[in-house]
This record gives sequence, structure tokens and C-alpha cells, in this order.
Amino acid sequence: MVLIAYAYPASLGVLLLLLYFVGESWWVTTALLYMPRALLLAPLPFLLFGLLLAREPRLLWSQLLAVVLSVFPLMGLVLPGSSSKNPEARSLRLLSFNANSGYSGATAIVAQVSAHNPDIVLIQEGQFGGGQLAEELRARYPHVHASTQFAIASRFPILAATEPARLPYYGRDRSPRFMRYLIQTPLGVIAFYSVHPISPRGALHVSRFRDVLHQLRTGAFLKGDPEADLGGNTGLRALQIAAAADLAAHERVSVIVAGDTNLPGLSSILRNNLGHYQDAFRAASWGFGYTFPDKRPFLRLDRIMSSPEFRFTSFAVGCNGVSDHLCVVADVERGQ
Repeated sequence: MVLIAYAYPASLGVLLLLLYFVGESWWVTTALLYMPRALLLAPLPFLLFGLLLAREPRLLWSQLLAVVLSVFPLMGLVLPGSSSKNPEARSLRLLSFNANSGYSGATAIVAQVSAHNPDIVLIQEGQFGGGQLAEELRARYPHVHASTQFAIASRFPILAATEPARLPYYGRDRSPRFMRYLIQTPLGVIAFYSVHPISPRGALHVSRFRDVLHQLRTGAFLKGDPEADLGGNTGLRALQIAAAADLAAHERVSVIVAGDTNLPGLSSILRNNLGHYQDAFRAASWGFGYTFPDKRPFLRLDRIMSSPEFRFTSFAVGCNGVSDHLCVVADVERGQ
């Protein structure tokens, strides 16, 4: 029992190191990054009961360590902090939303968006070319632009909307899956990047992330060549994020990056490309901040991030029931 009590937190520590340092460079750890990490707590009640039954209360610290490792670095719990607004400062409210191709209907989606009263709305996976979703937004916002899967609605003038060049990848030109918008705001001219790199779902052979466990149990996950499938998929996602990050790095104005990153916590792609941006959730909220799937979410994929001259004063997750993602909303002002 003593060995088992020590083995549990030790195995969690090893898993944490593998996810952080190996991460997307190996298909196994790539798949593990997208698993529901709350499952890591499953052995805890049995081990606690076993330690009490064996009259080994002195070993309970090992299970406390296991909880800390599971809940904080692995599951991504953030504790409450201070993020009060400056009543004299101008601020913007931003909303980013993967609208799931508008399947729930443009009216229902825009109603959920409007309930948060954002100044700027960034839509990923909207209706291709804008569609009814863009028309609904135009009825509420003076400045709307739609292109491919992306749309933006703004109360302030959109000075430029740039669709980047396609990216060569293994002999094919692939979509960069991001858009750049230059907007004149009360906080100055800001370059907004709306990102939505390729999802890993197809490479994981699942239609929904919650089906992963069933795929593992039945062996369907291992059909085909998982190393090649996930490796190619991950490489393209890394290329798309790197292209957006590189373009943003050359901006001469402030930058805000938002969207469905398709990158979970501990992702090295996220850390290496966007790690220098401040994260609205970590700066101005607490809890887990999960955004996918919309029912019983267990992954934080949707983010709002900014260059350091800004300060986030609030962050929320919302827009329930109209997409397979939840939207993210943040208030931002210039730092002092």
C-alpha cells in the first residue's frame, strides 16, 4: 500500500513532465493533451480508502500532492486574483466565438453574442463568406467584415482586413486559418488576429472529443497510422499558429490575438508561439475556464490574449447552447 500511495503522485509528475516537455512532438502525448484530465483523479477515493483501511494516515500527504498536481498544472486551475477596473480609463469589451458554422441559426447565435454587449466580435467557423450570420451582425454593428470562415463586427472603423497567403505544406497550399484586422479603437489602433488552426479531431478518429475513451476502449483509435495522422495534423496546426504569431510579431501597433486556438493547456505550440502574450483568463478570472465542448467542457481552447501594454479587467465564458464551443468575453484597457 505504501508503494501504491507513492506511485500515484509520482506517475502524475511523470505525466506532467511528458506533456510539458514532449507534448506535441510525440503522437501519444499529443493525444493525451486532449483527454479529459479530471479522469486523473479517479484513483484518489480508492487510495484514500485503502490508506485509512491500512491505518496509514501518515501517507495522506502523498494523496494531497496528487490532488495538487492534478488540479493545478494538469487541469489548469487558476486561483482568484485582483483585476479591478480603473473607472477613469477607457476600455473595450471583446468577444470571440467559434460559431460551429452557424448550425444553431444566426438569430440565436447573435442573440447570445448581443447579451454580452461587446464592442468587437470575432467569429471563427461562421457561415462561409458571412451568410445570414454577417447580416444579423450588420443590423447591430456599423462595421462588419466577413471572409471565408471568419467574421468581425465592430463599433469602431475597420481600417484593414487582411487574409494571409496560403501556406505550402507537404506539396499542397493550405489555408493559414487566421485573419488580421486593423481597427481604430478608443485605445488606439489595434491589430486583431482571429485564429482557428486545424482541429485534431479528424486525426484522433473521433467526431467529438468525448468519444475518445470509447475509441481507446474498442481499439478504433489505433486504426490507420496514428503517428502519421496526428503528426501531419499537428505539424499543420503548428505552422498555422506560427504564421499568425510571426505576422503579429512585426506589427508596429498593439496586438490582440483571439479565437479557437485548438491548443489545450500545456501545449508547447501555444507556449512557443503565443506564450509572450498575456492571457485574459489567467489575468482576470479564476477556475478552469474550459470552453469545449459546450456541455460538460473539459478543454480550454478558446482564448483572448494581448501584448503587454494592455490590462485585462474581466473575463467570462458564455453563449451556451448555440455552438459546440463556448464564447469568451474580456474587458481590456490600457495599462498604467
